[in-house]
Order: sequence, then C-alpha cells, then structure tokens
Amino acid sequence: MEVEEISVETLRIQHAHLDAAIKEEEAHVWKNCIRIEELKKEKLRKKDELLRRTLQATTM
Repeated sequence: MEVEEISVETLRIQHAHLDAAIKEEEAHVWKNCIRIEELKKEKLRKKDELLRRTLQATTM
C-alpha cells in the first residue's frame, strides 16, 4: 500500500483553508452545526499531524 507524503507546508495550507471554511460557515445565519464540527475535527487532525511531524523532525 502506497502512502502519500504530504509536506508540512501543504498541511499548514490545508489547516488555514479549514479555518477559513469554519469561519465562513459560522458566519451564515443558518449555521450547519454538523458541517462545522466535521471541519473542526479535520482541522484538528491536520494540527495533530503537523505537531507529529515537527516533533519527529526535532528528534532526528
């Protein structure tokens, strides 16, 4: 099974896009709370991956 390598910079960009999407969704009069929670979970996964990679880079 091939694992796709995503650069730290790409993760940062994706994290920023998710943050913008969350803010946009929260600005709507009729907020989609389920969608907001999904976006927040994905954003947290990106943040965790960034932290993991940062820690790996500093221990090498």
